[in-house]
Amino acid sequence: MKNKEIKTENIKIEITTKINEVLTEFDIPEINNIAVINLKNQKSYLGSISLFDFNKIETIENKLIEIFKDYDSYSIKNKEIVSCCKPTYNNINFKVNLDKKITK
Repeated sequence: MKNKEIKTENIKIEITTKINEVLTEFDIPEINNIAVINLKNQKSYLGSISLFDFNKIETIENKLIEIFKDYDSYSIKNKEIVSCCKPTYNNINFKVNLDKKITK
């Protein structure tokens, strides 16, 4: 594995670990994977969290902000999902951006 790939994988593991620590604290199932997108000047790490307890949305979003503020930029969006096959839930999508020079 190349040094650049190792650094990207380490950042991915770091972000996933921090998020899963928060999710475990609030009894929410952990996320298994986040996607890495390579753009010209930055790398982006994308993922989503499904919440069935609407009372935890604001708390989880605030915890994510605490985690992501250490990186270049981020966005967090949530959307209520109404499905025919399972209870209504909220999907929190996130994207963390890092300048390419950091991940080289």
